[in-house]
Amino acid sequence: MRAFWVVIAVVFSVLSGIGATATVYSLFSGDDDLPANVILLTGSLAFAAFGWYVLRVLDRDAPAAAGAHPKDGAHPNDGAHPELDARLRRASRRATAFAAGWAAVFAAGLTQVALVDTAADDLLATGFHEPGVVVGVFHNPKGTSHIRVSHGDRTDELVWHSNRDYHVGERVVVIYDPADPARVRTADEQNEDQAQLSVGMVPVLAALFGLPFSIGAAAGWWRRIRAVERTGWRQAGVTDHQWGGRQGGYLDAEFRDGTAVALRRSWAFLRLSPSAGWKNKQAWVGGRGKAMVVGTVDRPYVLAVHAIRGPVSRSRP
Repeated sequence: MRAFWVVIAVVFSVLSGIGATATVYSLFSGDDDLPANVILLTGSLAFAAFGWYVLRVLDRDAPAAAGAHPKDGAHPNDGAHPELDARLRRASRRATAFAAGWAAVFAAGLTQVALVDTAADDLLATGFHEPGVVVGVFHNPKGTSHIRVSHGDRTDELVWHSNRDYHVGERVVVIYDPADPARVRTADEQNEDQAQLSVGMVPVLAALFGLPFSIGAAAGWWRRIRAVERTGWRQAGVTDHQWGGRQGGYLDAEFRDGTAVALRRSWAFLRLSPSAGWKNKQAWVGGRGKAMVVGTVDRPYVLAVHAIRGPVSRSRP
């Protein structure tokens, strides 16, 4: 259930970013897509806010694996650990910077696409118009279709993107730049520079995959910071158990008061798991439910984990 709401929150967060960018572009360019972009922005923001709210409720109701205060018999440092807090914040800042980097890639690609589109619009408004005739039609259902147009003393191939049907001999109005005749289009075909368009589309498509994951990762670290602020840290002996002869199956954290919790790495390449080989490793555990971390004093990082089984008592009668 929680994974579903993570997808909802992240996807609609990305859509709201796209809607915001498109809305700003529409405001400056004055195109007719402004109402649709505003609807996209407001609708995606509403779904994103609702998704993050549900996740916050789920995290709040999850069972805690670390108490807000040290219990009887706990280590005196339980409850506060400034060094691990600093590492946790550093991990969060790095994840946020990674998400910001993907956002910059997306913005740069979208800007390039907008510039290509604007250049085609400018040519339509300022270019020289002259009559032309279609001398070739090349329809490619699996790729880019073209039409060949003769006008004046030139013959040019134009990218065919519109839904208009062409036939050889059909007359069209050709618009070109007298200073650069290679810049040519018709009233219906923008004939955008495909190389320049690809320069923008490649990072946009890459960011559509990378941005949701990076936003989810950054949000996860921020949730862990808030969770640790509520629960503090508890010292525990952590053991990395094996599944199928491979280290990194799950972590078993046993606290000094006899309770224990089973944890799984939230994201990790298990064969490269930094917890491999741990046997009753002295560590500190903080957070609750799906927002937990494990830290040790001899490692420069904290591990992102989530509980797969709630705390159980292993105290002897």
